[in-house]
Amino acid sequence: MSSEFRSRAKLVALLAGATLGATASLCPRSASAAVVPGPTAMAAEPVSPLTQEWIGLELTPLSLALTGAPCCRPGASLSPVQAGPGGSIRLLRHRWEHAYVIPIEAGLYFGTTGSGTHFLHVETEGGLIVPGTNRCLELGVGAGAGILGMTYARDCDGTCVLGGAGGLLSLVARVLFIDGPHLTAGASARVVLPLNHARGEYLGHIMGWGDMLLAAVEVGLGR
Repeated sequence: MSSEFRSRAKLVALLAGATLGATASLCPRSASAAVVPGPTAMAAEPVSPLTQEWIGLELTPLSLALTGAPCCRPGASLSPVQAGPGGSIRLLRHRWEHAYVIPIEAGLYFGTTGSGTHFLHVETEGGLIVPGTNRCLELGVGAGAGILGMTYARDCDGTCVLGGAGGLLSLVARVLFIDGPHLTAGASARVVLPLNHARGEYLGHIMGWGDMLLAAVEVGLGR
């Protein structure tokens, strides 16, 4: 097992552990009926969480490269942390008691600090709503197509990038801070894994495979 793979696995494990550890303090209180104080205490109606989302927006202002610059290339440098504008729109997410599915999600991201990163994607996502977290922690997998290009040099008849073009997978951890009857809001981390690096000109000249982690804040509207 290569040291690069071990580092990548350790980073993903740390991310998952931090997400799980923060869940207990970040999750909203249980939606069970509250007791109204008074001479004749009565149970208030429980608040139903959002089940059918019509539209959701994810803003992605930050990325983390999980791949280093290739060895021994003069002037090669890949900024590990980058910031820039980006976002995704998702449609018709449905949430059951312990599972969810997003039929379609599409978006783009442009890292404008450091060496630069470009990412476009269209995916279908599904996963688990983790039991015991009051339905506010989701762990999922996305599958679809996209282009990821992370710049590390500028002498490849244009821009040299790591990434991939074509099929991709993504691993998602999502924490909801608000889970109301018509609104959800939260934050997520998505590990982007291109399935092939498709050497050629795709938002830069792709010279090798690479992956990244994309951070997001989000809001969803529905019923």
